[in-house]
Amino acid sequence: MSVPYEIEKNLHIGVLLDIYGSLLTERQRDIMELYYHDDLSLSEIAEQYDISRQGVHDAVKRGAEALEEYEQKLGLSAQQKLRREELEKFKSMALEAFEECKKVNFGRNIAEKIIALLEELDRKLED
Repeated sequence: MSVPYEIEKNLHIGVLLDIYGSLLTERQRDIMELYYHDDLSLSEIAEQYDISRQGVHDAVKRGAEALEEYEQKLGLSAQQKLRREELEKFKSMALEAFEECKKVNFGRNIAEKIIALLEELDRKLED
């Protein structure tokens, strides 16, 4: 089952907001956080800032465009994704090594170290 495009796009912008949000103006960042992180509607944000719904829509659109531009120039989100994929690959390899150690009942200490490494990796992946 695939994720609908709009949800995927919102998640992507949310990640970019986490990475590059400090590069936006304070007001624009606040509006973007309310929309993408707090899941407030355009109307709710408009009421909170005493501006029109269209004004909020424009601010969100401009903010998203700015975040995409930062990502194109700096590529931090893409680098983060690549590192996560590399860590997942490493985790898979470590699990495979652990299973091999269990099969031959060899290297109990090594297997325990691998488990500790995997637990640490899980903690890092959650961050």
